[in-house]
Amino acid sequence: MEANEHYRTLFLSDWHLGLKGVQSSKLLAFLESHDAETIYLIGDIIDQWVLGRKWSWNQDCDNILRNLMAKAEMGVNIVYIPGNHDDSFRKWANTTIKGISIQKDAVHTTADGRKLWILHGDEFDLFMRQSKLLCHLGHSSIQILMRLNRPVAWIRRKFRLKPWSLATAVRRTFQNSSKTFRRFSKTITEEANRRGYDGVVCGHIHKAEFKLLDGIEYWNDGDWVESCTAVTETMDGTMDILHYQPTDFTVNSLRLRAAQRFEEMNLSNQDSLDVQLIQEAFL
Repeated sequence: MEANEHYRTLFLSDWHLGLKGVQSSKLLAFLESHDAETIYLIGDIIDQWVLGRKWSWNQDCDNILRNLMAKAEMGVNIVYIPGNHDDSFRKWANTTIKGISIQKDAVHTTADGRKLWILHGDEFDLFMRQSKLLCHLGHSSIQILMRLNRPVAWIRRKFRLKPWSLATAVRRTFQNSSKTFRRFSKTITEEANRRGYDGVVCGHIHKAEFKLLDGIEYWNDGDWVESCTAVTETMDGTMDILHYQPTDFTVNSLRLRAAQRFEEMNLSNQDSLDVQLIQEAFL
């Protein structure tokens, strides 16, 4: 197994753990193989909108939380900024749980001195703010489309075709037809500029992207429902969008390594309590 990739900063969001079909195994593999001095979790980490019989939680999800706690214990600065799917945690702002700092938003200074505003982004989603019921209906529709897409995804993998998602295609069509979503990056960078920042890093719309709008940097770190993307910063301040596309062998090897590592660390009793504590706090 190759050495872990190391960054100055990692920005990740929209994991939606608890939603069936998310890329939790790839996310665990990513966290096992990528380190950083600072990690920003920019909202929608656990999906509180799917509680009940639709809730889906597996060992990978537990090990993702264990990985984060282990990183925090080793001194990694982890900042968690809740989004709209885990917004109940916003009332915990300015507190720390198991070494993870919870904030409503944050300011990050890059190695070369740029000041970036870090927030989830739902604050600038006028559609969601004005009609939460329609947003919940849309979320349920996406879950249905994800289920319908599973046989399609299996066939495309079998024939080694480029991945394609029905849910993503429908989401992109809606976003392209919505004035609110078309203006999302412009609206949020205008506010960043008004506040005196050089740029913004956000999530929310599940579309990894970089733009320079009127001299203000717009970074969106995408999602781990389907895209498996993150924004990275290297030691000299260079930033990029990382598309994580490991082989099945790599994913399974890293998942096994994580399971063995946590077992060897003898975390069984206290660690289980810690994971349960975090889950209960979210739920």
